[in-house]
Amino acid sequence: AAMLLAAGLLSQPSLANDNADAVVTADNPIQQQSLATYHDAMNYLLGRNGRPKSAEKAAELFQALAEKNWSSAQRMLGYMYYEGKGVEQNNLLAYKWLSLATRNNTHLTEEYSSRRLLLQSRIPASSLQEVDKWIAEWQPES
Repeated sequence: AAMLLAAGLLSQPSLANDNADAVVTADNPIQQQSLATYHDAMNYLLGRNGRPKSAEKAAELFQALAEKNWSSAQRMLGYMYYEGKGVEQNNLLAYKWLSLATRNNTHLTEEYSSRRLLLQSRIPASSLQEVDKWIAEWQPES
């Protein structure tokens, strides 16, 4: 958690500025549930608010939200793959999720461009072409 905190990843999601993460309103139960899931994932990651510390459980919850296009969860999942925290370290999946997060939230583009370039240098060109195609065609779960 210290590395994630230092990287600025343990802040609250910036929902108002996030294209994919809609501004949560009291009359939208789906948004409320997604936000609750995000907070639950953070609680597992940090072992707070009565949740045992479990990066694996946090990754599972972030994955569910990332598949639904929550860029805050995509960002967290990308860093978890990058660091191998709660998941097996995987540069290709880190690149995939960070790329989707920046595609869905323009405020993240500058912040993560150097990290994505570093990841690109570690991924074989053929794999990078495949994942770039997958990212371009990716559609969230409904």
